Amino acid sequence: MSLERRPEERVLDRLILEVREQSSPDLDWQRVEARLLSEPKPQRSSATPSLASRWRLPAAGLLAAAAIAGAVIAQRSKQELRVPVPVARISSEPLNGDRLPLGAHVTAGDRPVVVAHAGRARWTLEPHASAVVADSGELLTLRLESGALSAQVVPNPQPETFAVEVGGTRVAVHGTAFRVERTADRVLVSVSEGTVAVEPKGTRAPAFLLRRDSRGSFALDGRTGSVEGNASAVVNDGQAQSHREVASRLPSGAPQQVVHGTDRSGGAPTPVRSPAPPKPQLPLQPSISEIETGVSSALELMNGCFHDKTRSSGIRVSASTGLTLSITGDGAVRSVTFAPPLAPAVEDCAVNGLRNLTFAHSVEGVTFTRVFELSR
Repeated sequence: MSLERRPEERVLDRLILEVREQSSPDLDWQRVEARLLSEPKPQRSSATPSLASRWRLPAAGLLAAAAIAGAVIAQRSKQELRVPVPVARISSEPLNGDRLPLGAHVTAGDRPVVVAHAGRARWTLEPHASAVVADSGELLTLRLESGALSAQVVPNPQPETFAVEVGGTRVAVHGTAFRVERTADRVLVSVSEGTVAVEPKGTRAPAFLLRRDSRGSFALDGRTGSVEGNASAVVNDGQAQSHREVASRLPSGAPQQVVHGTDRSGGAPTPVRSPAPPKPQLPLQPSISEIETGVSSALELMNGCFHDKTRSSGIRVSASTGLTLSITGDGAVRSVTFAPPLAPAVEDCAVNGLRNLTFAHSVEGVTFTRVFELSR
């Protein structure tokens, strides 16, 4: 025995199949819901329902089925579009400094950040410090904005290969290990290897030189500071003469004055010598002109060593180095330092010659640095 389905039921089945085969339509569900709730209830005017009333219930069922199908399709689409979000992981490997663009801002959180430049330098930002890559060319330059950083620079024959700027202070190196810290109003520098020059930014005239196992505290303008250990302040031509407390000297061989007096006993007058003039007071340090006289002699000597101890195959050979001389109060050369070093033969020749130079006498002596360009 079979039951024959009514026409409207067969139509509803066919519509449901078509809905399942088609993609989900974009329907305004709020509008549909409002329309369903606003439709008036059917009124039975006769025992035989009208055509409209006979189709109203199938239409409502069709809309309900469509709503269910749309909800199922939407839920399935959300599940298909749900993609796992990548999670950033902290790596212990150093950053590739050669890939950092000019002006890159590097900031360390609770852990230090290590940046490596292959074959050139490796620097570490300490926790909560920040720095900016100010120059990534031949002279790698960082601008330390807060906190501290330490660096190990690969030795290089170039005069300078790495620098750190802090405010108006510039810390320049050429193969060394050192640390720089910025506080509220000071720049703290400590050196464990090599030589570091501290200078006002933009001058390229070292005001202080720090060597191995030395440290210093400097103003943010790089012009004043104090150093400890194997370090020295550099005498520059721009320093005021009044700071040297240079006293005037009497000419050598000045005759003594003789004052004649009369003997009260009636005898012949006896000459009375005036007290001998005091010895001329030595200046605190030699004057600039006296230093430059010695510098001219040092340059001539070094050029001679460079010419005699280097070989040339018809091409021009040149070298640049910073010579630091420490002079005692009696004018003798206490120590000689080249940064960067010269060729061993040239440097030995220059050191032996420079130790024979004599500078003007002073109370404290002086330590100064001059940069020389040698060529042949």
